[in-house]
Amino acid sequence: MPPFVLDTLFEQWEKSVGHPARVYDTVERLTSRPARTFALWATDHAADFS
Repeated sequence: MPPFVLDTLFEQWEKSVGHPARVYDTVERLTSRPARTFALWATDHAADFS
């Protein structure tokens, strides 16, 4: 990866520290159901990984 790409990436990460991530409603709009948390998904699918 060119150094300027990494510099840009690190600058963006630095600017995001201390700011909450944006939350989008894309899943709900596409599926007509509320999105599930990763924790709920992981709990529901734990057997798939054992």
